[in-house]
Amino acid sequence: MFEQPAPAAPEAADQSPAERVVSEEDKKLAADWLKKIAAAEKRVEKTFKQFDTNRKLLAGKKPNTEGKETVRANLHYANMAAMLPQIYAKDPEFSAQPGPGVNPQQIDATKKFASTCEFMLKKFVVKDANLKKQAKKTIRSGFATSVGWLKASWQEKRGQDPLILNQIKDTQDNIDRIQMLLDQANDPQAGSDEVLKLAELKQTMEGLQSQTEIAIAKGIALDFVMSEDILVVDPSVRAVADYPRAAAMAHRVWMTPDQYQTTFGYACKKGKSYSEQEDGGAMKAGNGGVDNSATLLCVWEIWCQDDNRLYYVCDGEEGFCKPPSSVDWTGKRWYPFFLLTFNEIDGSFYPLSDIELTDKLVSEHNQSRDDFVRDRREALPVLIVRKGGSLTPADVENIKNRKGGDTIMVEGVGGQPITNDVWMGQMAQLKGENYDTSGARGDMEKILGGGDTSTGSITKAKTATEAEILSQGLRSRAGERQDILEDLLNELGPYCLEIMLRKFNEAEVRALAGEDAVWPQMGIDQIFNLISVEVRGGSTGKPDRLQEQDRWTKLLPIINEAVSKVAELREKGQDNLAQAVIELTRETMRRFDERIDIEQFLPKQAEGQDDPAAMKQQLIMGKQQLDALEAELKDANEKLEKGLVSAGASIATSADPIRGAIAFQAVMGNIAPGVLESLPPMPEAQEPGEHPTNEPSEPGEPGAQPVPQPQTAEMPQ
Repeated sequence: MFEQPAPAAPEAADQSPAERVVSEEDKKLAADWLKKIAAAEKRVEKTFKQFDTNRKLLAGKKPNTEGKETVRANLHYANMAAMLPQIYAKDPEFSAQPGPGVNPQQIDATKKFASTCEFMLKKFVVKDANLKKQAKKTIRSGFATSVGWLKASWQEKRGQDPLILNQIKDTQDNIDRIQMLLDQANDPQAGSDEVLKLAELKQTMEGLQSQTEIAIAKGIALDFVMSEDILVVDPSVRAVADYPRAAAMAHRVWMTPDQYQTTFGYACKKGKSYSEQEDGGAMKAGNGGVDNSATLLCVWEIWCQDDNRLYYVCDGEEGFCKPPSSVDWTGKRWYPFFLLTFNEIDGSFYPLSDIELTDKLVSEHNQSRDDFVRDRREALPVLIVRKGGSLTPADVENIKNRKGGDTIMVEGVGGQPITNDVWMGQMAQLKGENYDTSGARGDMEKILGGGDTSTGSITKAKTATEAEILSQGLRSRAGERQDILEDLLNELGPYCLEIMLRKFNEAEVRALAGEDAVWPQMGIDQIFNLISVEVRGGSTGKPDRLQEQDRWTKLLPIINEAVSKVAELREKGQDNLAQAVIELTRETMRRFDERIDIEQFLPKQAEGQDDPAAMKQQLIMGKQQLDALEAELKDANEKLEKGLVSAGASIATSADPIRGAIAFQAVMGNIAPGVLESLPPMPEAQEPGEHPTNEPSEPGEPGAQPVPQPQTAEMPQ
């Protein structure tokens, strides 16, 4: 839990608390809510009485005996104890996985976020909120009363939070109690013992100064709620399982007057008083006023889905206990209540409980056992001595007080058998078939799916095949109930995660989960498009070691072969085939009903290290590009050589080969273009047989012009 600065302790006031003023509008609205609640209670009144009867039967008390007599064999509790570990034996494993629509570039960050979500759910929901304890209470309630309720709330600000039974203890408790004691001490109409209140105030102050509790705790709080303390305040809802669409729901909380004053800040003076019955049954209304020592007040917390508001009303009190408010932490669903039901019946508002399903069979079993005990007592051997016979009273006393191996001397008529005066035998005969309970026990096994396998005992010897059939039947029935429980947890997990996403910031999460934790600040809808949260199937049930070992023995060779094949394909750069092997292995795991992810067995790529398969693929692609470039270069060289040959032939056959060669070299960039411009103009063409008018002078003669020679240069390769 997170620790925040604690508020200062209240100082004693010199004046009495101000009188509470309630507006007429609040009076009428609160009275209307109480009227709706009374109508909802009337609707399920008989069912709630049956809940009370079922609890007494589960405790082993005989009906119609005011709890004074108990049954011989409490099979109701035995059936529940046998079924409970099959349904919930260990904490659930919440799994968060990236959704199919995640961008491949964001897959690594999404996986880290999913891992952070798993950590937060395990810490705040499973561990800190003590999910196992509350869930087992809910399962027991579903067994006894047909329904079990679990409530998830956010605790942070005590004055603004909903009513939480399983509160996280912090210094706010002490401060609220100090304020309550101060108000009572300053109120002359409270009629309390001033010395006692001052003593309590002193002890509370010393406890606050010790600072043994955290300042202000915040986190998820889970409450188990009694079946009759939740009402669906909507007559249009015809089955309790349809509560998510109800207009409103009411949660009843029983409070002492001191708790009421601590919670709401004023003393309740008009509230209807209740007291607990001696047999632990339903509360009964008192006749007198509010007595702090033995009185309980009935407070209703109303969650209205029509206007998204919370209302608090007290039975008999005017107006609201505190002003209506709204919570800022709820998820997609409005109600924080989660329902567990096992035996739903079409057309019935509440399901059938296991107690109601097996009550007559349990009574039959116990009646047979009671009859057997009675008849066995009556069938004990009896000793009959003839009165006035030959045996003296001393002889009769010696026979009566005999011990094994004793020799008893008696008087009597000689020559007459002693059996004429003494007879020992049974007055009744016991026949086991008259007390056989196998029929009732077999019917209970069919109804609940139990048997010798669930109880760990052998009532009747069975073959290995029969035992396996019974074991499969138990797993099938327990698996169905386990699936129902997982449906509840699959609703609870995302709901609690939505709350934490609203209330925790990134710095707080990293302080808990480490610096690598990812906690995005975005809308709830966007976040749940990235990941999906659910309970790993079968993670809460009792593990079957032999079955798990047999399944693992079959799967291990498949996993080894897949890992080797994937590594080999990735090394060759065949990632598509490697991914196909992974998907095929996942499908095999699914067929075996296993939750193993093969990715965790593959070699992990080191941080900052290039993937060898990717490097090899890049090398292959680079070599292919180099080969293509070399082919293009070779083709260009061939074309160039052909062009040079063609150009040389053209120059050689031209009218002025020298000028043509110089021009070609200038185009190729081997000589400067100015050399071509400095050449004399070409002579005009002459007729055949004519001689040029001006013949070139010999070198060295006056007027001779030197002919520039072309510069030699290497041809480009």
